[in-house]
Amino acid sequence: MNFKLAAVACAAVMMTALTLTPAVAADPSASSTQVAPPAPAAVPSIDPHADELLSKTCAALGTADAFSFHAEILFDKVLPHAVKVQYAAEMNFALQRPDQLMVDYHSDLGGKQLWYQGGTLTIFDEPHQMYASMKVPSSIDTMLDQVEQTQHLTMPLSNLAYSDPCQRIRKQIIFGSYIGVNDVNGVDCDHIAFSSSNIDLQLWLDRSEKPVPRKLVINYRTEPGSPEYIAVLSDWKFPKQISASRFTPQLPKDAKRIEFLKVKESQP
Repeated sequence: MNFKLAAVACAAVMMTALTLTPAVAADPSASSTQVAPPAPAAVPSIDPHADELLSKTCAALGTADAFSFHAEILFDKVLPHAVKVQYAAEMNFALQRPDQLMVDYHSDLGGKQLWYQGGTLTIFDEPHQMYASMKVPSSIDTMLDQVEQTQHLTMPLSNLAYSDPCQRIRKQIIFGSYIGVNDVNGVDCDHIAFSSSNIDLQLWLDRSEKPVPRKLVINYRTEPGSPEYIAVLSDWKFPKQISASRFTPQLPKDAKRIEFLKVKESQP
């Protein structure tokens, strides 16, 4: 039986890569033709206050030795005939630098659990009672990059785990704005919004000493039906140390081991 183990249903990144169109070289034989110089790239228009708030949040997460949070998630799926339906999920997330990560994800469409510890990544597919393990780099940043490139596997809210969460976001931003102070479950938050060429991102950041994200909304504007991904984050904790047992795979005795399928590179 061919079975590809997905990392987590509805895995979503904060921003996706932009597609750049290469400039076309002028024909050297047409020397008498005046060729207009290429239009300069659009300069991102980002509100300095929004950029400052984003930087503070990224610094708080990127420099933390460990943190954990809970997320309540809503996500859209566009069915045939442009019928858009919404599903719900919940997730517990824990991280200990430099090489431990745990994701426990349950949704209307199923559940996955992920443990990363000391260079080994294990993913358990609860509905099918199957799991897979693979050797990966022994740092969170390089592990996330490798599994995305080699397995096309992106973990939910994985941008928050990077040592520089802002790096990927800033590469894509073409517009950013400060919206104002708005409420998320009784907590006053700074509401900021950003755009790339194909995605809109909104963040609500706690106004307290630790500016953690309390809510995020991603709108996949150019996808059919413009589906949205909404996550409300709570129960943030920043201990110095999280018990190693939390990052150790907890597998049922009857769970069946399978292998990750190798993703073949497309031919040029």
